[in-house]
Amino acid sequence: MAEKKTVPEILDDMALKILMIEPGDLSVVGELVTLAEQLIGSQDGAGSPALGQMGTVFLDALGKIIMGELDDSAANFERLGKCISQMQEVLRKEGQAGPAEIDSYRAIMQEIGLEVDRQALGGGGPAAPAEAVAPAAVAEVPPVAAGSEAAAMENLPDFLKDTELLSGFIEEAFEHLESIEVNILELEQNPDDKDIINNIFRPFHTIKGVAGFLNLTDINKLAHATENLLDDVRNDKRAMDAAVIDIVLSVGDYLRTMVGNIKEVLQKGPALYKKFEISDYVRRVQAVQEGSSVAPAQESPVPRAVAAPQAPASAPVTPTVTAVAVATASQAAAAGPAERHPGTPAALPAVQKKIGATIKVDIEKLDSLVNAVGELVIMQVMVKQNPLVSAISDPKLTRDLGQLSRITTELQKTAMAMRMVPIRQTFQKMTRLVRDLSQKSGKLVDLVMTGEETEIDRNMVDSIYDPLVHMIRNSVDHGVQPPAEREKLGKPPTGTVNLRAYQKGSAIIIEIEDDGHGLNTEKIRSKGIERGLISADNEISDHEINNLIFLPGFSTADKITDVSGRGVGMDVVKKGVEKLRGKVEVVSTPGVGSQFVIKLPLTLAIIDGIVVRVGEERYIIPTIAIQESIRPQRDQYSTVHGRGETLLIRGHLIPIIRLYEAFGVKSTYTDPCEGIVVVIESELGKRALLVDELLGKQEVVIKSLGGYMKDIKGVGGGTILGDGRVGLILDLAGLVAASDARD
Repeated sequence: MAEKKTVPEILDDMALKILMIEPGDLSVVGELVTLAEQLIGSQDGAGSPALGQMGTVFLDALGKIIMGELDDSAANFERLGKCISQMQEVLRKEGQAGPAEIDSYRAIMQEIGLEVDRQALGGGGPAAPAEAVAPAAVAEVPPVAAGSEAAAMENLPDFLKDTELLSGFIEEAFEHLESIEVNILELEQNPDDKDIINNIFRPFHTIKGVAGFLNLTDINKLAHATENLLDDVRNDKRAMDAAVIDIVLSVGDYLRTMVGNIKEVLQKGPALYKKFEISDYVRRVQAVQEGSSVAPAQESPVPRAVAAPQAPASAPVTPTVTAVAVATASQAAAAGPAERHPGTPAALPAVQKKIGATIKVDIEKLDSLVNAVGELVIMQVMVKQNPLVSAISDPKLTRDLGQLSRITTELQKTAMAMRMVPIRQTFQKMTRLVRDLSQKSGKLVDLVMTGEETEIDRNMVDSIYDPLVHMIRNSVDHGVQPPAEREKLGKPPTGTVNLRAYQKGSAIIIEIEDDGHGLNTEKIRSKGIERGLISADNEISDHEINNLIFLPGFSTADKITDVSGRGVGMDVVKKGVEKLRGKVEVVSTPGVGSQFVIKLPLTLAIIDGIVVRVGEERYIIPTIAIQESIRPQRDQYSTVHGRGETLLIRGHLIPIIRLYEAFGVKSTYTDPCEGIVVVIESELGKRALLVDELLGKQEVVIKSLGGYMKDIKGVGGGTILGDGRVGLILDLAGLVAASDARD
């Protein structure tokens, strides 16, 4: 079960979502609604009535935007971004909102168009929840009156009787829709390629057939209408053009929303079921099929929530793919063959999947296997390092232990490889993103992808998506110039965004590089001075100045656009990457372009770290955060007013953190010039950690400390070392924050 999110995590997620949102994007607004509801109801950490009241007003604004009572303009989303920043500021002040904060929050809401009573924010208790105007597509809506329940039930598909089949359909449908999007974008570049057209036709044909068997009537009808259009295209009755591309992409998006709602129903109960309106989509598909002019795509019809019976206790869906693909296909055929169009080809040999070549396994089972293998590795090392075993001089036992070690290592590699998936699917989603952004901004942009087969931990796939989207948006909006401007600069009118992934040592590197403006270093410097982040006489490199963009709320955007510039800086991206134990930095050359570099660990189950000793205790410092380790000289040590103990290292004053003081243990050395100093970098800057000894580099299996120890500042997990000792894995961001708070 997923751990309950803390208030800071909820606000961070809200800040990231506001970066992703576009006018008319109900799905992201819905995610914001869910997060706002979590904020209001959260009893975690802050326990702040002020935050609850601010969250209630924020939720009310979202509801009115969805209902069309307030504009869903980029400017209003930028203002909502400021509201989130203000809530984060209140959290930093221990949940206290003074008159200035309340008045400022009200003023922003008034700019949006929402009048807020001051008492709703500054009264003695939480404001009464605003009248429910929750969006039908994305938020839970109260059940309809009992008198109309029977009518609503007639509109509810009869899918709760066989959740196993439906679970298989959901996963299959998402895979098919992903394939459709990838192929339709490729078809846009090669409109005469019949193989690609067939690759798009077949998934629609499958979705239509299985949806019909499962009595998912709306999905069946919409997929059928689109299948008919594609059949005309592949039989040369209808030319392939931009209208076909656009409508197929639009239908794919809507089908994804419909299938997503079914998945939500199985996970959370039938009360969340929505009745989707498909008539407008079917009409548009048929108009394109006939070659008629089609009205501009309207905002997706808002589905209606209907009352539904309680789900059976056995209905929850785990993130697994049940092996029912063959069953659903065969049963659908038995129920009645799908209407077959003349000339429907069999699967082409070049693209035909090898049925049975793979097996899909429940994620929880896979994680249990990885954990068990991790325990086996730990026990094997402990046996090998046991002094009594080492004292035995039996050659056969030595050989057997060596063989056991090799088998265990191979088993660990195999188990870890099972958690790895190609980054291809995540990259392919960026193709659609760049296409849409290019059309919206009026720019010509090519996305060039390399390294799509690079594998990352499957638990990272979803988490890395949002940071990638934001950086791609920035590259298109702020980086690549319009065609006319590029030609004046002697550049080709079409800009290029390169998206690369590759493995380097024990890390995965992802690069996003554009050939646009590059960062305006002087503008960033001025903004940094203005905000007090750096002093005017500070001599720091251009690289360090450029990386100021990752500080909270830092933005140099002159204008707000539909694409980016929402008043929430790149710090949210950095936090997202650091949650994966990674790091991000930017390299830029004015006039040539910018490159964002993300460095991630190969897996979240194992960490590559340096084991250090402090007294009798062992700690693991993540290698990715270590800059260097030194034994400092006397002339490097000083005490600076307002900053405490520091070391002068390579021209920078770096504050010292004494680990023995941070964790209340005894230490061999208390003088920094006698011990070892490890220089690390966290989101709050560089720090020098004082330790007694470096014991070596080691890959360790990460173990959770359990719920009762999760709030210990500066500790991210634990592991069992080869000698049987427990070593604590340091959470450097938490350690630095706790140290700064003490100082």
